[in-house]
Amino acid sequence: QKLREEREAKRAQLDGRHDYILSIVASCLGLEKSDVEDAILEGNQIDRMEQFFVANGLPHLMFYYQDTEPAEGATASPPTQLDSHQPGNTKKVFVTDGRDVALTGVCIFFTRANTLKTITSENIHR
Repeated sequence: QKLREEREAKRAQLDGRHDYILSIVASCLGLEKSDVEDAILEGNQIDRMEQFFVANGLPHLMFYYQDTEPAEGATASPPTQLDSHQPGNTKKVFVTDGRDVALTGVCIFFTRANTLKTITSENIHR
């Protein structure tokens, strides 16, 4: 019950910026946006997205979509990953900085031309 309440509190913080990015991630991966949204609500992944949106924030934002079993030589998966809720699917989508987990699947990468400006719902498409 507590986890469900935390998830819904995070969901209430999402706005047009999150929706835009999660829609692109879902489209690129052939997943439902709701599945991608559910996956990134776990842990502190929303915080990383927020750090991308603020002035002087992160210069890029990366989403991995890959098998939950690490490939040989890869580091362990972070505990904040969630299944994409498709039956028989062992792949998970999660936000990463690219240092904590080796890429063994697909990476969706967002970058900022100017980190000095805040990303808003009105300018995110640029």
